[in-house]
Amino acid sequence: MQIRLIRSATLAVQMADVRLLIDPWLASKGEGKSYSGRGPSPLVDLPCPVEELLDGIDAVLVSHLHSDHFDEVAQRVLPKSIPVLCHARDRDQIAAMGFSDVRAIGDGTAVGGVTIRATDGRHGPPEVLEDMGEVSGFLISVTGEPTLYWAGDTILCPEVEAVMAEERPDIVVVHGCGALWQGKGPLVMDGQMVLDTVRLSGNATVVVTHLDAVDHATVSRAELRHVAAEAPIDQSRLLVPEDGELLSF
Repeated sequence: MQIRLIRSATLAVQMADVRLLIDPWLASKGEGKSYSGRGPSPLVDLPCPVEELLDGIDAVLVSHLHSDHFDEVAQRVLPKSIPVLCHARDRDQIAAMGFSDVRAIGDGTAVGGVTIRATDGRHGPPEVLEDMGEVSGFLISVTGEPTLYWAGDTILCPEVEAVMAEERPDIVVVHGCGALWQGKGPLVMDGQMVLDTVRLSGNATVVVTHLDAVDHATVSRAELRHVAAEAPIDQSRLLVPEDGELLSF
């Protein structure tokens, strides 16, 4: 398995001979929305041209329809015939964008030999959930390779803990920028939740993304690395990749 962090939550994942693109946010630096009023996101450019990013993609996974996970640029440049896998709640809206092969993941769907299952999460504490709406993650597996749990835009919550305890994934990808909404949150994991995830994830490698790209974040890569370095955890099981970095497992 190979995982390439593109930027923020966007990943390219290679499992067996299948290449997946997760939550494409393809706007150029400063050409998206501001989520806090401090300035337009994304705060950084993509690490490669969009054409390179889309080359060889077999399917796109969309966890929810927030603009930093499936933006107007992605909706415009992705081939309308490419399979788009999503939660059932978003299927009709994505199909209305002109995509002809939109598949609800549910309890499991397959692309080639790769099986993908939707998982649940909570996009923040109770006081923000009405604004944030529902989100999902993905459990991705194929025979002979590590199992990937991409938790998505969620805090550490019972749903996430249950997936780690019951499925025992080999790789866990979490979002760790501790973003706030109108001063409330976090909407995704903060530093302490990331450390707790490492402790709760058995022997899994925890990969932290969704960093240094949105204007409502409260945790940076540098801050997370500093906190983690001082924590009583297995440092080898926590990875904080840079944009464009390729991880092989």
